[in-house]
Amino acid sequence: MKSAYFAAFLAATAVPALAEQPVTLNFVAEIGGAAFDCSQSYDHLGATHAQMNVTDFRLFVQDAALIRADGSQQPITLTANDWQHENVTLLDFENGAGHCAGTGNAPMNTVITGEVPEGDYIGVSLTLGVPFALNHIDPTLASAPLNTTGMFWTWQNGFRFLRIDFAPAGGTPMAHEGHGGHSDHGNASGWYLHLGSTQCAAASQTEAPSACVFPNRTTASFTSFDPATQVIVVDPAPVLRDADVTVNAPDTSPGCMSFPGDADCDSVIPKLGLAYGDHPAEAQQLFSIR
Repeated sequence: MKSAYFAAFLAATAVPALAEQPVTLNFVAEIGGAAFDCSQSYDHLGATHAQMNVTDFRLFVQDAALIRADGSQQPITLTANDWQHENVTLLDFENGAGHCAGTGNAPMNTVITGEVPEGDYIGVSLTLGVPFALNHIDPTLASAPLNTTGMFWTWQNGFRFLRIDFAPAGGTPMAHEGHGGHSDHGNASGWYLHLGSTQCAAASQTEAPSACVFPNRTTASFTSFDPATQVIVVDPAPVLRDADVTVNAPDTSPGCMSFPGDADCDSVIPKLGLAYGDHPAEAQQLFSIR
């Protein structure tokens, strides 16, 4: 009899589980407001209005969340798949064809999928980056998408959070080639926008660091966003508005790769929402909504 009373007590006092609602965040890649396509060239890029091809366009996003009316955030529990692991998603807009044939591959991903507790949400927040605990691992042993070696620098610096590679249209050579020492950049025939953590304290490039002076993760928040009807646009053109993408500063990595002391980054990193040298952070201009 006691067990029956106890069971009835538990049934009466049990808190019902909150229902979950699915969430899909849709992204589109653009170059200067035009849809990104590996086969296309794009005009009016940078301070000199250069015509450029885009040979790679990928980025990691962490900590995607929906925003309630009171400003609080509800993290999205991501659906585990080949593009998502724990709280990280790889967005891949290149298809390995056309100008992207040299660096990319066919699979693409333009969405973040997951679920949140049922509720009313008015906005969205996300961070360009990979969490420190996942950033400095062996990509050859990691779960997808953190096994994407094309997005990896070294154990010391971790992943490229953002990789958008440009090359002059028509085969026009760069005015000056850098000396970044990165083997996958070959002769540095292009201008590369790479964001990642820098000045990470480690005994060598093949060891994980204890911390990084410049984590270089940047957050974008939009307080009016409906995932059912709107998209998140990723467009590097506003970020490059004041940079000359046809010239590389001598003795630096090709383009802007986040490392300190590169004049090519002076006007670029601040527009990603991060301070760079003596240049204060500006409002981030990589993400927008439509």
